[in-house]
Amino acid sequence: MGITKMHDRLVTYLMSLKKLLLDTAGNFLVRQWKSIEKKDILSIEDSMLPEVLRIHDEGFENQSSDNLIKYSKNSGSIFYIIKSNDRIVGYCTYYLKPNLSLKGLEKQSVISSIAIDRNFRDRGFAERLLRSTIKEMKVNGVSSILLYVNVDNHPAIQLYEKIGFRIIKQVEDICGQKESCHEMELKLV
Repeated sequence: MGITKMHDRLVTYLMSLKKLLLDTAGNFLVRQWKSIEKKDILSIEDSMLPEVLRIHDEGFENQSSDNLIKYSKNSGSIFYIIKSNDRIVGYCTYYLKPNLSLKGLEKQSVISSIAIDRNFRDRGFAERLLRSTIKEMKVNGVSSILLYVNVDNHPAIQLYEKIGFRIIKQVEDICGQKESCHEMELKLV
């Protein structure tokens, strides 16, 4: 086996190990989560998953819903749905990761996915969902929230900027193959 192949395998192994450690730390942080009451916004339950998957597939045609299923099992306390007249009209799921900074170990949250049923868009549901869950993030000592949004998704970018997110940089292949996304951040502390 050549040096290049050994190097590539080592890098792959170390990246997998890093992901495993971050996932484990994130799951530990979720276990200590304090929920706050949020009108019409609830943590996901198993019975809600089919409707959430429908909304996801409607909004993200080229993205797998495998992560949503994983997050609903592992991170239910930070996987939220929003209802209107007892109907699920959208969802937002986060994952937590520790972030080492000059201030020490901080909790950082990443929005993994957010979507609103196309029949309920432009009615303020996404903004209510985000603002409410951001309050809960603050209660739980989260220092910042990251998200990735396609550079062509202008309505979403406008909403995120209205809430206080700022574009940090442009990244490739996060929102899909050969797609450009903005990495955006909202500092909470």
